[in-house]
Amino acid sequence: MKTKIMILALSCLSINAASAGQGSASVGYASDYFLRGALVSEESVQSSASYGADLAGMNASLSAFTNQSVSSGTDTYVFNGTLSKGFDGLGSVSLGLEHTELVAGDAFLDVRLGASLDVLLSPSLVIEKNVDEDFYTFEVSASHNLDLEVVNLGLSALYGNTDTSATTDIDYYVVGASLSRSINDSASVVAGVDFVDSDSIDSESIFSLALSLSF
Repeated sequence: MKTKIMILALSCLSINAASAGQGSASVGYASDYFLRGALVSEESVQSSASYGADLAGMNASLSAFTNQSVSSGTDTYVFNGTLSKGFDGLGSVSLGLEHTELVAGDAFLDVRLGASLDVLLSPSLVIEKNVDEDFYTFEVSASHNLDLEVVNLGLSALYGNTDTSATTDIDYYVVGASLSRSINDSASVVAGVDFVDSDSIDSESIFSLALSLSF
């Protein structure tokens, strides 16, 4: 039922979005996949697609992500629909729905509220509320990009807290770096490494490589 609700919301948003938008897609490999500090699968193939367009003074975006395990673990699908509003020189706010489904059987739908600031390190805050249970997830992150001429270097850090039951929650941390190089105006190769730690796992390093396209 939650999947049908999410597909309906995304379809309505897609129908109303302006035709002159921007899209992106990627496909790649990751040595591990973590979701909110918990290990979901080991080696996997990941793919994603997104599309955004102006809508009534805001930006409407749709995105889909899949993680297909080629080792141990479970496959994961994430669908997101978001409306965001930017404020020149200040930042932006966003509101959306995000459906996450694990092939092993778990699925949940979250209302997602976000805010970011156009200042040094681009700090952002995301709050997610499970629509079926009184579970919350909070994430605070920062990032910075450096143009090294030959490649672009991206640095990021994230702290999160998520409810795992009515009485328990876990903290998790991610620190990452990525190198990207353009192949042409619409394609680039991205290599990354992330260090993940949380209350529920031993610390892990994740390596990834992806081809990214824009259109």
